[in-house]
Amino acid sequence: MRRPTVLRLAVFAVMTLAAWGVISFGGNPENPDNLAVNQVASRDYEVARAGAVLDQARFEDAQEAARNQVEPVTELQPDVEEAVLDRIDSFFADISAAVRGEYVPENGTVPTPPGSPPVDGTTVPTTVPEDTTTTTSTTTTVPEEEEETPETTVPATTVPPGEVLVEGFLFIDSDGNGEFDPEPPEDAERGDIGDRPLPAVSVSLRSAVRVNQTETGSNGRFAATASEGEIVVTVDPNDPEFPDFEVSTGELEQTIECSAGTCEIEPIGLHPNTLSVEEVVALIGPSTLVDDDAIATLAALAREDVVRTAAGEQSRLAVVRGETIRHARSFFGQRIYDVPTEGGISIDEATLEAAENPPFIFYTDSGQRDEAAGRAAGEIVSTFLQPNWAVNEEATEAAREAAAAEVANNQQDYEVLFQEGEIIAAEGTRLSQLQIDAIRQLGDVFDPIQREGGLLAVLAILAGVLALYLHRFRPEFWARPRMVALLGILIVMAAGAVRGTVALAEASSWYVLPAVAFGLMTAVLFDSRIGALMALSMAILTAVGTRDPGVTVYALLATMAPIPFVSSVSTRRAFRNAAVYSAIATGLIAAATSWFFHVSPDDDTLLTIGVSSAWAFGVSLAAALVGLALLQFFEAAFDITTTLTLLDLTDRNHAALQLLQEKAFGTFNHSLMVGTLADAAARAIGADPLLARASAYYHDLGKTENPTMFIENQFGIANPHDELTPEESAEIIRRHVTDGIRLAKKYDIPSEVAEAIVSHHGDGIMRFFYEKARETDPGTDPDRFRHIGHKPRTAVTAIIMLADALEASCRAVFQHEEPTPDAIEKVVNRVIDEKMNDGQLSESPLTLAQLTQMRKAFLSSLVGHYHQRIAYPNFPGS
Repeated sequence: MRRPTVLRLAVFAVMTLAAWGVISFGGNPENPDNLAVNQVASRDYEVARAGAVLDQARFEDAQEAARNQVEPVTELQPDVEEAVLDRIDSFFADISAAVRGEYVPENGTVPTPPGSPPVDGTTVPTTVPEDTTTTTSTTTTVPEEEEETPETTVPATTVPPGEVLVEGFLFIDSDGNGEFDPEPPEDAERGDIGDRPLPAVSVSLRSAVRVNQTETGSNGRFAATASEGEIVVTVDPNDPEFPDFEVSTGELEQTIECSAGTCEIEPIGLHPNTLSVEEVVALIGPSTLVDDDAIATLAALAREDVVRTAAGEQSRLAVVRGETIRHARSFFGQRIYDVPTEGGISIDEATLEAAENPPFIFYTDSGQRDEAAGRAAGEIVSTFLQPNWAVNEEATEAAREAAAAEVANNQQDYEVLFQEGEIIAAEGTRLSQLQIDAIRQLGDVFDPIQREGGLLAVLAILAGVLALYLHRFRPEFWARPRMVALLGILIVMAAGAVRGTVALAEASSWYVLPAVAFGLMTAVLFDSRIGALMALSMAILTAVGTRDPGVTVYALLATMAPIPFVSSVSTRRAFRNAAVYSAIATGLIAAATSWFFHVSPDDDTLLTIGVSSAWAFGVSLAAALVGLALLQFFEAAFDITTTLTLLDLTDRNHAALQLLQEKAFGTFNHSLMVGTLADAAARAIGADPLLARASAYYHDLGKTENPTMFIENQFGIANPHDELTPEESAEIIRRHVTDGIRLAKKYDIPSEVAEAIVSHHGDGIMRFFYEKARETDPGTDPDRFRHIGHKPRTAVTAIIMLADALEASCRAVFQHEEPTPDAIEKVVNRVIDEKMNDGQLSESPLTLAQLTQMRKAFLSSLVGHYHQRIAYPNFPGS
């Protein structure tokens, strides 16, 4: 057996095994292990042995229903309650600290009280500078006892001889004006109250003789005796009753000279060094979700409390804090959940109620109700309140699992009994999970050898039929192993498309099969008859791969759909139109096949048809465009000349034609005329006119290497051959064939087009130089003057030879003669007869009838080219 035959048979053997492997990938769809829900049964499945099968769907639904009936298991979260109360308590502490300038926010910056110098880090100044606090200088006035200052609580003191009585007054200077005013001024800031006496603060009187100790009374006044002379009166800042806001030590000590009677020191007013309400809001507001109005209300109370607590009065902020915590605890007396839950309220409901129903705030010392403080307390609880009951996920899941296990204990209630011989699923129906389980447990045994072996046998027969068809009816393809290999690759790709469709069909549709791409590519790369053969092959692959008759019919028709649209296209726009028309055709085919094969009584007919048609149209359009893109790869890899390739080659902007036009303009014009003649002759005999034109354009490409050595390119110069021997001239002329082949490879000219370069002169004799050599040597061997090509072996290359010779002969003859139709006919007949007599057409498939048709086509084209013109009067040359 010859090697080419072995190669071809090997290609078909590999194609068969590859297609079998691709379709079998993932298992045979008829294997029970590969069955899927909603898959169409490929045959009748019978019960081989009676038995019960669990209805998995019902069983799982019952278990899910039992699980869903279990209420979530919830439990109290005491840690959450404590955390909420701690956050509320911390918030009040932050308010107090912020007012006193002791609050440290998250950024670590310590707020600076008004009038204090800047400090670094978190260190709070220990003293207040004298220039920013109320001094006890002579500008401070002591209230007259008979006016606003309360009577001293110090008992009347008997002053012994040599001693004096020293009296003084300590008060909290709320507004910092240095005067005692128990009522706040009209322009006072929020949180400012009137001045208060400072009670129970230790005072020492140091004289030269001794030190006496006393303390202020409830009205802030003190009185004590001391030795005459210089007396130093000192207020003790370390006394527990001393206010916890800071003052400078210079204000707490005064020196007086007292020689007799009663002496009185300057009143000491201590001004609280606190932040304003606005500063507290700016400090705390950004770090909390509490409303700014609530913060402002609490900050005002905290500023007042600085004075009140120092004066021994009730802390109103403490009252609000207590009521706020009580308010929060009142909600923790019920169940609060993240979401509405039976037996409790949701956190959204609780927070809304906390804000809308604030606690009642009442100050016992004044007998007044503070509605603003109540709203602030409600806002705080609403902000910090959290669900105190939560679902115990583990306990809930355990209860649900127990409920599901109870259903599993009664599994027999969900089993279906099948009798021997009963049809589990009929061919063509869609499978349910119960049917699949019954087939696997009780159905007839799946024989993988029978199924896989049968699949391989079918594919082997398909390969054999394809090989026999090519060998008997398409020898031009059978003679080219590359074309045989390409057909095999397309068949394997088609098998892959079928396998992919099986994998995607359940999630999409059977009509995702891209069959149209294979019909398009085969018709372009081969021809329409091989395209029809591909349609038959695609149908067989689909039948064995899907076992669905509807999809099989669709595959056959969809593969054939693009063949009539691409078989005669001659422009790229026509190719794009063919892709669209093919997609529309496949959409209509899908509508018909799905209506007949895939619409069941329970389906919505229009919806099923519409979905199938939409899938077919969309996938086919995309597949056709992908197929057009793959054509260029296959053309280059397998040296195939398609219509697309020829369109590129006949474009005048092609690099090789540009080279021919630039370097050999006469040859370029000659080639264009040869192309016109070849196109007409090819159309006359049914050959490919586009291939003929492209071959004509490039047949003399080699003349660009030595353009002036050819007569058509010699413009205004002497003929170089006049200086050469006939043998040298023949060698130069002969070389344009080899140069043309080399340039064709350089410019990627397909071999089918480049064949015209080799055969357009055949092995004919260069008659001019041969006769010139015979003038000096009558015995010259004619073989020394033959071209180095071979005779034309196809109809197109034979046409190129005749058109080339005709164009050159007519150009030479009609330089001196009138190109009448009779004269042109004589040239046509002489040239064709000469080529026939020389045996140059002996290897071509042309018949005498075709030659006759070509004579007419050549004559018609040449007569049109050499048409007559009217001689215009007085026109130059007329």
